[in-house]
Amino acid sequence: MQYLHGLIPILRSVLGGVLALAIVLVSPAYAAGNNVTAIRLGDISIDGVKGLRLVIETKNPAKASMLLLEQPYRLVVDLDQTDWQASNLPRKGALSKPPARAYRFGMPKPDTGRLVIELTAPAAPQRIFRLPPTAGGHRLVIDMIDNGPTAFTLAARALAARPDMAAKALAKETSPANGVSTVPIKRTVTLPKAKPDNAGQLAPGEQIVAMAVPKRPPKKWVVFIDAGHGGKDPGAIGLAGTKEKDITLAAAIELARQLNATGRVKAILARKDDRFLKLRERIRLARAKKSDLFISLHADSAANKSAHGMSVFTLSETASDKEAAALARKENKADLIGGPDLGVEDSDVASELLRMFQRESMNQSTHFASDILSQIRDLRGGDRRGHRFAGFAVLKAPDMPSVLVEMGFLSNRKDEANLQSAKYRRLLCQRLTKAIISYLQKHGPK
Repeated sequence: MQYLHGLIPILRSVLGGVLALAIVLVSPAYAAGNNVTAIRLGDISIDGVKGLRLVIETKNPAKASMLLLEQPYRLVVDLDQTDWQASNLPRKGALSKPPARAYRFGMPKPDTGRLVIELTAPAAPQRIFRLPPTAGGHRLVIDMIDNGPTAFTLAARALAARPDMAAKALAKETSPANGVSTVPIKRTVTLPKAKPDNAGQLAPGEQIVAMAVPKRPPKKWVVFIDAGHGGKDPGAIGLAGTKEKDITLAAAIELARQLNATGRVKAILARKDDRFLKLRERIRLARAKKSDLFISLHADSAANKSAHGMSVFTLSETASDKEAAALARKENKADLIGGPDLGVEDSDVASELLRMFQRESMNQSTHFASDILSQIRDLRGGDRRGHRFAGFAVLKAPDMPSVLVEMGFLSNRKDEANLQSAKYRRLLCQRLTKAIISYLQKHGPK
């Protein structure tokens, strides 16, 4: 791990467009007159994704709050009644541990010590936990992963909306959850020596100047398209023998073509051919690509041959109706075709922080579903089945809005004929493309 000491005060005013999230970390053992004794930066790997681990050591258990800011991206940690105990090193410096590029420490208020880590990417907290002292002080550990600007925004909104839940979840002393492993440090940070005259403090007449944000090339939105089923899992079988896995793949390829043609979207396909993918793997692939949206395409079947039309589903712990609950159970069982998935994290020990992010993702998914329904109104069956929800495993990504679209019923002759038609699939994908662009313009990263 790398040791850092000393940081300068920061501007209390924040540039427009800044997102903030507030977390309150409460410790019953907190004592006034605390000191930061050390800070360490290291590498972390969560589910195979490399990230940054920040460890803040304090003399006593710290009462802290946290902000995420953008333009530029920053992590801000405020420590109540806490000063800096590192007089021989400056209070600011450069960092060479991506995505951390610089740090500073100051006192925005007489009773608050503020640590700022400037970031080169929108890395958001994935795990926050406390560890008791061993050879050093009490440790507050923050593990951060860059899953893209959408994940960053969802994290900010989620934690700002429910600081009470954050306090309850994060005040516990815990160890890292499953799926977390540290990676040996390959680089060290070289810190400048303190100036004898002011030890890193601002000299008379000096002032802090806001850093100019470099212009970046226009970034395309990333949309992940999941063609349901595949390989040894055919999905539903139509009256004419149509396989759901074939319909979903054809529709996914067409949707990707239309989205890419807009010049504003980079479409990623979960599968480009007839192969089997576990549900967890589909989510992992989408997160690895830092997707802004996740859309899963399916074609249902029903005992009632007259059932027809489209449905748009989002995730919920409670199903909207019995039919939705039954459909979710059936779709979730698709994984069993490939054998048990021993890598799935037990929901009882899943990070409460990620569950908070997922709830905000569910809120945004509702907006996405609404845009889809408004575009398909005049198609066969249109929006008559409306927005529904249930516990679909494939929609459980905590950091991107996700929907599942049932494009029609293969058990209905007219729906099956439509879905077999390339012309109809083009029309349907035109509507989905319009809905996706509409949502991203309103809610996506700018």
